[in-house]
Amino acid sequence: MKADIYYFTGTGNSLAVAKDIGKEIDGDLISIPSVIGKSTIKTKAKVIVIIFPVYYWGIPLIIERFIKRFEDLNHKNVYVIATHGGSPGVTINIFEKVIEGCKGKLAAGFTVNMPGNYVPRYGAFSEEKQKELFDKWSKKVKIIAEYIKANKQGKKENSNMLANSIVSNLIYYYATKHIPKMDKNFWTDEKCNKCGICQKVCPVCNIDMNNGNPTWNSKCEQCFACLQWCPQKAIQFGKKTSIHKRYHHPNIDISDILNQAKK
Repeated sequence: MKADIYYFTGTGNSLAVAKDIGKEIDGDLISIPSVIGKSTIKTKAKVIVIIFPVYYWGIPLIIERFIKRFEDLNHKNVYVIATHGGSPGVTINIFEKVIEGCKGKLAAGFTVNMPGNYVPRYGAFSEEKQKELFDKWSKKVKIIAEYIKANKQGKKENSNMLANSIVSNLIYYYATKHIPKMDKNFWTDEKCNKCGICQKVCPVCNIDMNNGNPTWNSKCEQCFACLQWCPQKAIQFGKKTSIHKRYHHPNIDISDILNQAKK
């Protein structure tokens, strides 16, 4: 089975999932930021797996742009895997609506609970909690892989609470209007040494270096790669991130993120 695995990641959770799925189904890994600049995205693969994190109980903005550039979706078996720290809400349903709007069909959608990384609100999970989630994933990856290899269809994992589902839709559709300009809350403290890592890891080229200082340009995805991978922990967002422990997946290093961001 020929499969292409497209992924988008900020702090490594979705990339770690993509690598594990790739090993199980012998798929080729392709970063979404590396192809998003193309007017059309095409592949000969019959099976497409798309992996990304849940943002504001929905899909990252880059994922919708990616789907709209994809050619010949109606002839592909499309599987989606969404990683999440809190509730996944109805992310799979939201993704399905987008793909149907592009004449495609979702074969199945899965959610994977990973350590949360929304550092404006909380710090990194404890190592014990992280290990618990990673252990659960090591079992679930086998289940998802077998589902994909068998070309099965129909599974769609969303929040099973009606109230959660309703709130999920409301929050997502409200947030999408504001996400690109949320970067106005980023700032650097005195620890910044002008290394430029933040600019290099940004998946959408949203950061410029002016006299060695980063500035954000209102095209933000809210992936927090710039903040989480800053080697000096000098990038802040709002008022509380300076007291929160940073996080990135322990099996992913900065070279992986730099490779994703290559244009």
